[in-house]
Amino acid sequence: MKQAFGGVVYDTDTAILLARNEHQFCIETLKTGLTNVDLFRTPSGRYFKYEKTVPFFGDDEEHDPELTPLTPEEAVIVYSKLTDRRLEFEDAFRTSSARTHKWTP
Repeated sequence: MKQAFGGVVYDTDTAILLARNEHQFCIETLKTGLTNVDLFRTPSGRYFKYEKTVPFFGDDEEHDPELTPLTPEEAVIVYSKLTDRRLEFEDAFRTSSARTHKWTP
C-alpha cells in the first residue's frame, strides 16, 4: 500500500518491516475478524503503521486498510505491543531519537 501524508510517501513495498502481531484466536476474533498490524520504517527513517482487518465471515470490502504515520516515540510504543519482531530494538530504531525512549521487552 502506498499513501502520501504531508508530502511524504509511505510505501509498504519499499519500507522495512520491523514487527507485526501474532494472532490469538478466540470467540471475539470470529466475530470481528483478525486485525493485522505491521510496523514499518521507510528508507528515509520515518515510521508508520499499517492495519488491515480480515473478517472470517462477511464482506472484506467494508474493512479498508489504514496507513498511519508515527513519531519515533509512537513507533516504539507500537513495537513494544507487537510480538513478531523482525528486527531487534537497536536495529529497528538505530537512527532514531526513539532510542532514548525507555523500553523493556
